[in-house]
Amino acid sequence: MENFIVIKDSSYDDIKKALLQWIELYTDDLTFEVIFELYKINDETFLIKVDKRIENEDFNYLVNYLCYPEDFDYTFNTQGYTVAKNKELYPSEIIGKKLQVYVPDDDKEYDIVYAQTEDHEIYKIEFKGKVYKINDLKAFNYPNIDIGQLSKPEKIKLSKVDIKEKQKKTEIVNIKKRFKIIPIVIGFILLLNILSLFVIVNNSIGTITSNILIIGLGVWFFGDYKMLQINKYYNYSILIAILILAYANLIDYYLPYRLDVIKLGGSSPLSLLIFQKPLRLIFIRLFKREPIVDKIDSSFLDYIYQIILFSTLSILPIIIYNLK
Repeated sequence: MENFIVIKDSSYDDIKKALLQWIELYTDDLTFEVIFELYKINDETFLIKVDKRIENEDFNYLVNYLCYPEDFDYTFNTQGYTVAKNKELYPSEIIGKKLQVYVPDDDKEYDIVYAQTEDHEIYKIEFKGKVYKINDLKAFNYPNIDIGQLSKPEKIKLSKVDIKEKQKKTEIVNIKKRFKIIPIVIGFILLLNILSLFVIVNNSIGTITSNILIIGLGVWFFGDYKMLQINKYYNYSILIAILILAYANLIDYYLPYRLDVIKLGGSSPLSLLIFQKPLRLIFIRLFKREPIVDKIDSSFLDYIYQIILFSTLSILPIIIYNLK
């Protein structure tokens, strides 16, 4: 075997769950559908035969993740075994040598692995990009395991289609949860704003709640682009934006002497939503994919889309207000 991982003091089901989680997390970074084989050595020791197409860097990420898997209240005792091949990651003198990859017991950084060669040289690999040799004492222990003597393994794999479908279902559930909470928060802030402007007349509270109401609502609509892909929630968002615009006009009528963010930006959420849908559909038609607005490393096309969309939120309403 060239790529395999041995995990001790854990359970079969936990290891399988953690492995599936890693596949889901890294599916966009892999150009192929990975296949793993999960073997049981004994009741507390298990072996994962890693897809041989997994390169050194992703193998390191996998070892680290299986040491610190999400949604578990304990760490896995994880040791990875592979061969150094990546000349951009490892120095040339260890290329072709066997490696024992692990996370040290006293680790406090959580985004590193150590790689020890069969010559007992140890390299610290930081996921930020640094790789350097360190002085450490650890026995190189490359297990001699004949998987032919083990029971038949379970093949662990998820197709990209299955992963995307699962992610989509999870996202819809999360959107539904957000839409139950955020409108309640908006309603509470709106109530505080009404009280501060018409009842207790507190300028500080009025200014703060006005900013939160308009800016917060606009940022929510701008950033939650996946929510706006669903017609039901897009229509709900339109309704909320219309109510805010009506409230802004009410403020303008009863408090004409106050030029606050409510009157100035009351049309911002609705302006964004009106332009968002046709702009999104044009983008899809031209580039055959959904635009993205929530990633720092977006493409140039996504940045252009973001700039145009943000203009409908921030600049256009100001122009409209000054034309009145």
